[in-house]
Parts: sequence; C-alpha cells; structure tokens
Amino acid sequence: MRAGISGRDSEPGRERVRASRSTSRVVRLPVKGGATDDLPDVDLYPPLASDSALARNPQPVGPGSFWYPVGPGRVCIYAPGSVLPCYTLVGPGGPGVDPAAIAASVADRLSLFPGRIRTSPHVTGLTGALSWFWLDPPPRSEELTVSLAGETVTVVAAPDGITWQFGDGAELAGGAGTPYRAGQAPADAIVHEYETRCLPGDQGRNPYVLASCASSGYAVEAVIVWRISFSASGPIDASGALPSRTTATSRPYPVSEARGFLVSGGSR
Repeated sequence: MRAGISGRDSEPGRERVRASRSTSRVVRLPVKGGATDDLPDVDLYPPLASDSALARNPQPVGPGSFWYPVGPGRVCIYAPGSVLPCYTLVGPGGPGVDPAAIAASVADRLSLFPGRIRTSPHVTGLTGALSWFWLDPPPRSEELTVSLAGETVTVVAAPDGITWQFGDGAELAGGAGTPYRAGQAPADAIVHEYETRCLPGDQGRNPYVLASCASSGYAVEAVIVWRISFSASGPIDASGALPSRTTATSRPYPVSEARGFLVSGGSR
C-alpha cells in the first residue's frame, strides 16, 4: 500500500484536483420578494422601523435569508423557495445589501457532485494484487451567478482535495484517480493492495476477517473538499472566501483471496 501521493499543492500528501471542465449557471431572483406590481403601494411596502429587531437582523427569517434593496428606502427579504414581504423603512439607517450573505445563500444551491467510484477489478478485488479506484466523472468546478436588485454575485466552488478510505483502515490523500490501464501505475492513479479478504457472508462467520469488513465487502469512500469563493459587482463591489464544504461518495468492494497449496510431486 502506498502511503500517499506527492502533489503539486503546498500541503504535503495532497494533490490539488484539476477540473477538466467547469459547470456554470445564471439565476435571476425575483424582485420585490416575489410580490406582483399591481398591488397597492401601501400593501406592497408596509412601513418598518429601521431600528426594529427585524430590520437589524441580517438573517431576518433564519439561515440563508437576507435583506436586499429595491429602491430608495425600500427593502425585501429573500429566502430560497419562499415568497417574503417587502417594507418601506421608517427612520434613519436600516439594512443594506450584503454580498457575503447573498453568496452564502447561493453556495447552498451548488450541487457539488462528487462523481461515482469505479474500480478495477470491476466486481471483486484480490488480496496481494493492486486494486484501482477512480471517480467518474471527476469532480468539476461549479459556478452560480445571481442578479439581485442591481447586484451581481458569482460563487465558484472548486474541488481542492480528495481523501480515499479503502475500508480496511487505510487512507490515501490524492486526486480523482485514473481508469485502469496495463503497465506501471501512473503518479495520479489511486491504487491499494488489500491484505485480508472480505466477502459477503464473512461477517460474523469468518474469524479471520477485519472488524471493518461489512456485509457487502469493504466500504470504499471518497471525500471531496471544495474551496468556495465569491465576487460581487454593482452598488457594492466585494470578493472573498466562504467556508469550505465536503461531499462524499461510496460503494461496497468485496475482496477475495488467492491461496497456494503444496502438491506432492513424487513419482512412482
């Protein structure tokens, strides 16, 4: 078993994942909290004291919500999947557009697809021989842009490292791997050599298997870390980093064993 793959990132043992293609979406959120323009102005923008607890709360209806302006002295509440009210601020000050809050809400809508684990051998591994693992498709950078009341916020998530867990207690920090091909394994291949078998039916019956041997085989998992950043332009220009996120994908992988037997070679 290899202890790790030397990468091109600054962190030892980790190889930065290079995305072969990025995905991008543009979303235009409803103005005025989803309300229609034919409502009377007093109903559309009821007064709200700018020093009230509601107006001063940057997340007025909980995580993922925020205020955004729709005109002088007028603001609306946004939350994903909701139609929320707008107000006319009464008094000095009040909430303003917060690009970071918008970006955090947008980041929650990224799919961050980790891909699916493929293996070689395809069905059952073999002790003492290398098993190959890779993600298909490999994780790709994702981008989502939201335009809201003149403010345009773009959020980008890029895969920043993958940790492979092979189910027998071994781990490997690397990339998305590469499909099997004959010959010496390249530097970006994710390979592992199992020393102990783990087949369906072994659990609870075979005393020589590892405690981590599950009913379907070893549980192989790939955990992807995503680096997330945002940029905003419009009434407020801003950029920055958001908290990283992780996604994971897994599959069972049974491992058989090869046995050698001594056979009498004597002749009569």
